Amino acid sequence: MSKKKSNKKNNQKNQNKNIQNIDDQNLDETNSKDANSKDNEDQVSDSKVHKVKHRVADRIRKSYELPLWKWLIILLLVSVFEGVLLEMLGRRSLLSPFVFIFHNPLVFVYNVLILFCTLSIGLMFKRRGFAMGLIFLLWFAVGFINFVLLGYRITPFSAIDFIMFTDVLSMFNIYFNLGQRIAIVVGIIVFIIIIVLAFLKIPKIKGKVNYVQGSVVVLISFVLVYIMTFLALENSLISDKFTNLGTAYKSYGFVYCFSNSVIDQGISKPDDYNQASLDSVMNDLKHADKPERHFKYKNNQKQMPDIIVIQLESFIDIGRVDKVTTDKESIPNFKKFEEEYPSGFLTVPAIGAGTANTEFEIVTGMNSKVFGAGEYPYKTILTETPCESMAQLLLREGYGTHAIHNNKAKFYSRDVSYANLGFQTFTSLEYMLDFERTQTGWAKDNCLPTEIINALDYDEEPDFVFTISVQGHGRYPKTKLKCDEHVHVEVENEDPDMAKELSFQFGYFVNQCYEMDEMILDLKKRLDERGDDYVLLLYGDHIPSLTFDEDQFNTGTQSQTEYVIVNNIGLEMPDRDIYAYEMSDYLMRAIGFEGGVMQKIHNRYYNDDPLVDNHEYHRDVLLAEYDMLYGNHFVYNYVQPYEKQNMRLGLYDITVKDMTYNAFSNSITVRGENFTPFSKILINDDRQNTLYVDSTTLMIIPDDVDKMPEVDDTYCVAQIDKDKHELSRSNTRRYGRR
Repeated sequence: MSKKKSNKKNNQKNQNKNIQNIDDQNLDETNSKDANSKDNEDQVSDSKVHKVKHRVADRIRKSYELPLWKWLIILLLVSVFEGVLLEMLGRRSLLSPFVFIFHNPLVFVYNVLILFCTLSIGLMFKRRGFAMGLIFLLWFAVGFINFVLLGYRITPFSAIDFIMFTDVLSMFNIYFNLGQRIAIVVGIIVFIIIIVLAFLKIPKIKGKVNYVQGSVVVLISFVLVYIMTFLALENSLISDKFTNLGTAYKSYGFVYCFSNSVIDQGISKPDDYNQASLDSVMNDLKHADKPERHFKYKNNQKQMPDIIVIQLESFIDIGRVDKVTTDKESIPNFKKFEEEYPSGFLTVPAIGAGTANTEFEIVTGMNSKVFGAGEYPYKTILTETPCESMAQLLLREGYGTHAIHNNKAKFYSRDVSYANLGFQTFTSLEYMLDFERTQTGWAKDNCLPTEIINALDYDEEPDFVFTISVQGHGRYPKTKLKCDEHVHVEVENEDPDMAKELSFQFGYFVNQCYEMDEMILDLKKRLDERGDDYVLLLYGDHIPSLTFDEDQFNTGTQSQTEYVIVNNIGLEMPDRDIYAYEMSDYLMRAIGFEGGVMQKIHNRYYNDDPLVDNHEYHRDVLLAEYDMLYGNHFVYNYVQPYEKQNMRLGLYDITVKDMTYNAFSNSITVRGENFTPFSKILINDDRQNTLYVDSTTLMIIPDDVDKMPEVDDTYCVAQIDKDKHELSRSNTRRYGRR
């Protein structure tokens, strides 16, 4: 019985094992089928992708066989599409471009023709599809950059922004948060990958390219653009001189305006430019009225007043703006000064950005609008050519000339252009000891009074101190920051969320203006305490880069800021609204100086009427500017040529006295004078990680000391800006030598 049971059990086990084997076999077959099915699906999917790629490539190849007239139609349709797309990006609207096209059809056609001309260049390449696609993408790229920039400023994207690239990078952290910066970098990488893949994958034309045919199309389209440009200018459909860059882009289209900014640089040679015309201008100036001089004398020495000019970043009276309310006056001291001293509106060449061009007009008396579209002379001609300016003129009157800016020295190439404007010293942020920063990263202006007083006390001669502030600079946060709220601000808007966002932005801006206003009161008190004669010009460089409606200003315009001339010498000057390029003549004549060529031209034509419509006046201004900056310098037959100054960065020389090595702590100490937080130790020309201790002491901490210095190692201190540019060096000494 037990044996039978055992056999039965064994039979049952074998049967179960067989069933299990069958199940496993079935499962393996199922899995194999699933795997095969998946592989088949992947193969089908890959096959579909391959077929799509092959089909696209095949269609591109077949398109190369199309007759020329069909290619021209394709180019025209693509040009129209891209023209509309670029206008949508530039106007930040889906509907506005069609309103523009409806009201300005010929201008839009002209923009399309420029696109067609550039795209037609692709006909000259074997990789025709790639070439045209690349040109399309490049236009889209500049349009998209314009779209992004208009979210942070009022001025559209133009060719000068390429020259400003290093300056833009220095503000990258201020205008974009970490996520946005990552997105921008990723976008650039993706853009490059697309171009590379397109180059590798898009097929070439088989056989020879018909260069004659392509050249004829490009040539004809170029001639058409040239003829249409001439006719459009003659009939005032477009203009090649942009009074306001933002308005020009809206009126004449993105493609034309950007193209114009690429081509139009510097001042175009006037048709009537020659020696005879300049002789006529200069001879007429000999009969100009000379100013009355009211200088005091002490010990038979003429006592000339110190002249201080402060350009206040984005500084305006917010009371001029409707729908913005404050619980108290935002700039009480400036308003009080306006009641007591000569003041008025100042028409500036910039809206929301373009600080350097307002500065250029004030200091030179030249009109920046005769330069290329969006051009900054500081970044172009003034980097290589000496120029007439208040600094050059006052230098010849015995003044010391100093520039001060609480931002980096290389911004707008001031470290180079200021020397050509006649400044003997330039104190930038890298040479300042004590400064605070705003919540957005700009230096506060409360450091400026000390720097100005230091410049005035530098020597016994009278001084001209030209100061550029930066505290009011954008970006203006859309969220509440820990900003001292001296003034509470509310902005009216139909959308509650938008009203809240604008209130944060305007609130931040207004409170920066309030602190800037406190700075000018502090400066005036210090100037009064010194007891010397002074003239202090205060003005805003442009309105802030905030959103304003066209009719939101209840007094003045978007192109106007306010100015006031504070002084303790009793200047009798009527309140007057003037252009920025007139200010140098207005100020210098009131003090008693005749001025230079530009000032005399302004004075000759001024008769209490606006100068903006005076054709002869603008002709003489254009001739003089072109001659001094680009022409044959016929003017210098009548005045002494202006020269570049051997400008020193910083008011005082930075010097090193000794370097010591502490074997116990493995640290290095350098002692000297006039160090700042931007001072870095150099040993044998190698930059060292440097700890700023105070104005006389710098250290290399133990973790950064690789080895002890050796006898005769050279060492010095260099001023290094935040972008790692070396600005200047101290004297050089040798270690272990006295």
